[in-house]
Amino acid sequence: MTSGMTGNNPTRQEGWQFDCRVCGGETFCVIDLGNHPFANALLSAPENHVKRYPLALHVCASCATAQLSYCANDHELYDDYLYITPRSDSLTVHYAHIADFLASRGALGPHTRVAEIGSNIGRLLEFLQPRVASILGIDPAANVAQMANEAGIPTVNAFFNRESAIDIREREGQKDLMLARHCFAHNEKPWLMLEGVRELLAPEGTLLIENAYFLDTVARGEFDQIYHEHMYYHTLRSISAIVERQGMTLVDAYHSDIHGGTMVYIIRFAEAAGPISPRLQELLAKEGDMHRPAFYTAFTRQIEQNKVDLNTLLDGLLVQGQRIHAYGASAKSTTLLNYYGLDAQRIPCVVDSTPEKQGKYIPQVNCRIISEEAALADPADYYLLTIWNYKDEVIRKVRSRGNQHSRFILPHPEVQIADA
Repeated sequence: MTSGMTGNNPTRQEGWQFDCRVCGGETFCVIDLGNHPFANALLSAPENHVKRYPLALHVCASCATAQLSYCANDHELYDDYLYITPRSDSLTVHYAHIADFLASRGALGPHTRVAEIGSNIGRLLEFLQPRVASILGIDPAANVAQMANEAGIPTVNAFFNRESAIDIREREGQKDLMLARHCFAHNEKPWLMLEGVRELLAPEGTLLIENAYFLDTVARGEFDQIYHEHMYYHTLRSISAIVERQGMTLVDAYHSDIHGGTMVYIIRFAEAAGPISPRLQELLAKEGDMHRPAFYTAFTRQIEQNKVDLNTLLDGLLVQGQRIHAYGASAKSTTLLNYYGLDAQRIPCVVDSTPEKQGKYIPQVNCRIISEEAALADPADYYLLTIWNYKDEVIRKVRSRGNQHSRFILPHPEVQIADA
């Protein structure tokens, strides 16, 4: 996209699309957040002028696929990537649920050959390794793939598509189970990933896709899930519409509360799909009128009300002399801090456990990222929980390390102060 940049505005031709990328239907705009920096493009030093790109969410009036109207270039986003999957008790429990669910469907066992697309440093593969025949990660970020390989998780550094899938198949053979967790929404043309799956997945194999569930995003006001890496915001209907065009069938799904609400989708080739789970039909019925503009009225009103409420709360605390930091330099934090106008003047620091992020700055708002050890040595009075999806885990960790003083502010569904 760099070639299309003029100041802060890309050309209208590159990256833009206002009809549905999946079915070609007409879309409507749910929310336009304005121009934002890339969420994970952390800065080495404060800067007042960073590249910003349009961030507006549209929904298809036919298949209900939620998508960005402007999609950035894959290489700009992912060639060097700073998100590292954390070690987390809640994630370990989640991995166990995934493994149990797959085993209950006969898709996971000691003879299963597993490949994960967008594997990051391989936390899930590490969990599965003792339970399966073989594992392989596939990730486009060279720095992340190197970390995975050094940790003993075999990982191919490549964008996953038909060409890379054929290369892997010729070297290793087909896979019985393929995983695509929180990456299927990160590609402007997800069907290219599915073309790769068709080459690498065995005919009787299973594809598992997991993504933030858009119905939860809307119901809980989690607008900070919207950032450039997330090009799509999936529902059962949208996933079904995409995979059916590649000769695949959505056969089952289950909901998880992790990350503010996710859906785990089970997909098989149409010719080997078998019966559709009754649970899937029940979940589909709950999606209602997500293809209609009126469905999103309360969502957008809630965001704007929370913006007022949070700014009012922070201003009141600052007048009282309270120190406020944020907790979690996640991609979500970039969207939330920038859209709500919370810069370093009010929130000078963001606490994060990832060493690669520490010492850097959130783009545009210039909040400095510090370690958990630094925060423990000099705790703030309040922490805005920008990783609200880890609320219980963060508060438990802070308290267990001796900080009984700090309080925590949740930005949604409603703005509130929490102590535990």
